[in-house]
Amino acid sequence: MFADLHLHSIYSDGTDTPLELCNLAKNSNIKVISITDHDSVGGQKALINEQLPDGIDLIPGIEISTELNHKMLHILGYYIDIFDARLDRFIDDISVEKTESTRLNFEQACANNIFSYKWERVLELNEGQPRIGGTSVVKAMQIDAYEVPGMGLWDMFHKYFWPENDNYISCAAITGYDAIDIIKAIGGISVIAHPKSINNDDILTDLIQHGAQGLEVYHPIHTSGDAIKYLQMAEDKKLYISGGTDWHGKNNGAEQTHFAAKGLEHEDYELLKLRNFR
Repeated sequence: MFADLHLHSIYSDGTDTPLELCNLAKNSNIKVISITDHDSVGGQKALINEQLPDGIDLIPGIEISTELNHKMLHILGYYIDIFDARLDRFIDDISVEKTESTRLNFEQACANNIFSYKWERVLELNEGQPRIGGTSVVKAMQIDAYEVPGMGLWDMFHKYFWPENDNYISCAAITGYDAIDIIKAIGGISVIAHPKSINNDDILTDLIQHGAQGLEVYHPIHTSGDAIKYLQMAEDKKLYISGGTDWHGKNNGAEQTHFAAKGLEHEDYELLKLRNFR
């Protein structure tokens, strides 16, 4: 694999530091990576004063996490200006939304006697993290060795903090269209993440018409047939092609079998060629 353009660090819901991700790339013979934390560029800012491994090229990135009709609608942004004040304000706003959604679902679970745990403890054990999601709840409970009666922590996460569940409470007002707009405003390239998860080609078409510039063709949840479908769609609509493992370290799902399991296999993709002009 030449490039893995979908990685998460401790600055969102991954377990590796940004520098550890760079070293993983080096050890895996990956040449180009993008750290695309959910609604955060803190990991990339943390690397500014670090000595990166030789031969690793880092594309500035982010994954903006929105919802639509109880489905995840995530937009990747590449070649963004991580210091743009407009991005800072956008991240602040979406982090407040996500944290409030998490709090409401947490309190709903407590009210239904799913677990007996304190929201304040979640905040305490995620100090410095402006965006509190379901994985933040899992992290706090893991630290305290807390057990949810009758289920594992990740089962609890998917049942009570996953947008696709009917009882999930969402405070989301920021949309995927807003994500495309902010990425464009700060000079980036917007790419629809794991389009299979949207499960609606009409929505994909609408996002593209709105201004999305690429598709994440290669992703662990995509079968070979899915990849062929989205590759054809990207080629037909003259979109950038992206790919990545959606790596979360110890928080990986079963589909993330190893680092750089998915990505771009050579340097001739147009998205990678932009490195020469940015």
